[in-house]
Amino acid sequence: MSEGHPLRGPLLVLAGALCFSTSGFTQALAPEDATPYIIGALRMLIGGLGLLIWCIWRGTLPRRKGWPIKNVLLSILGLLGCQLFFFKGILLNGVAVGTVATIGSMPIASALLGRIFLDERPARAWYPATAIAILGLVLLNWHGATGVNPLALGLPLLAGLSYTTYLVFSKELARRHNVEGVMMILCLLSGICLLPLFLSYPGAWIFTPKGMAVSLYLGLVTSALAFSITLAGLRTTPTATAATLNLAEPVSAALLGIVGLHEPAGTSFVAGISCIIASTLILICCTPRMR
Repeated sequence: MSEGHPLRGPLLVLAGALCFSTSGFTQALAPEDATPYIIGALRMLIGGLGLLIWCIWRGTLPRRKGWPIKNVLLSILGLLGCQLFFFKGILLNGVAVGTVATIGSMPIASALLGRIFLDERPARAWYPATAIAILGLVLLNWHGATGVNPLALGLPLLAGLSYTTYLVFSKELARRHNVEGVMMILCLLSGICLLPLFLSYPGAWIFTPKGMAVSLYLGLVTSALAFSITLAGLRTTPTATAATLNLAEPVSAALLGIVGLHEPAGTSFVAGISCIIASTLILICCTPRMR
């Protein structure tokens, strides 16, 4: 699809969400002593190293100038916060509720931050599409909504806000540099910040055949590839629209769980998937391309 095609941006964001969606399925295949915190750190480090090799091979290492410190620091903090708040939130609230709170809060937070910092107004299609998508997300996780701790629920909400912060402040970096170089810098710096986690949690599993396969896939596909194509799409896609398109992630993850892990599916599950697919189609077809 050509650079100027109006559907290119939203489709790249959607493709990135589909790559992200394989994270949970792959994590379920990891050795038993693998912790979410180490997996999160590995994703960043391996993703950054993979992009470094790619940029060296392509001769596209980013230039030194044109890196606003505010954007770099807030993008890194967003990535770090998303990793730590999300996994801790999942631990306290469960996968279903944690996912609903994190991903469901992103479109609203993106619309607010995008309006404040980027002067972006959500497209008209964003309002009904986001309402339909959030309804679908709730239906998709309907049976996981019991026993919610209101205080613990703040952690996945902070995870959603953190990822939104990354989306908003990395956008300017992607307009100044190639996306592979931007994500190489952000992933490597985030991974370095997470290195102390290796002192607190077991890491021997990484050096087993299964551990190495899982680590490489998570780092190269769900980090390097997923972040890069999402950021490429974000160049010409409103931030609020991109956040709503990310709601396709739990749909794909749920389908992988049914097919690969034989998880059950009911009527609310089918209704939820239908709502999110409808929302995605509305956004792809009706969102104007940014310049």
